[in-house]
Amino acid sequence: MINQTLINYLHSVFPELEIDTSYIRGYTAEEIPKFERLYDIEVKGQLYDFLTCMGRCSGGLFGDVPLTFYQMQETVRGEVLFQSGQREELCNIQLHHLLDKKPFFISVESYTQYYFLLTTSDNPDLVYHYDENEETVEATDWTFNEYLRFVVDAYTRNHKVKPPFDLWGELIII
Repeated sequence: MINQTLINYLHSVFPELEIDTSYIRGYTAEEIPKFERLYDIEVKGQLYDFLTCMGRCSGGLFGDVPLTFYQMQETVRGEVLFQSGQREELCNIQLHHLLDKKPFFISVESYTQYYFLLTTSDNPDLVYHYDENEETVEATDWTFNEYLRFVVDAYTRNHKVKPPFDLWGELIII
């Protein structure tokens, strides 16, 4: 489902970026419950809008870093293990209560900086930051869409090679 409002919002920070909306692909409404079961999360709000619009392919808005959605893994197993491992990290720093809010990790920056959503919290669109070096978790001032826009501005804009239109990621088909 093409969400032109979301595409325009993300593209507005870097309007000279050439994108091709014919490549943009998301998950279907029928696939979202599978996504929820596989990752033990709730998909709603801005995450739902993103996944159904461009969860598989962004048409050139995003590359394969820092977002985890487009890292062309050969199997979904790697992403499931990544999500599980990050939840375990939260337990290791005694933040067990966050597991009840069904965290979903969306991004890795500089190998030790993780960003995630608490999908069953009162504000499932708010992005949280886990600093592996300092072993701290803090709420950011970003919503998910604002973080995505930041990624376009900071990563896509400054990467030497622009993302291909057809960069594809798969998070549910095993």
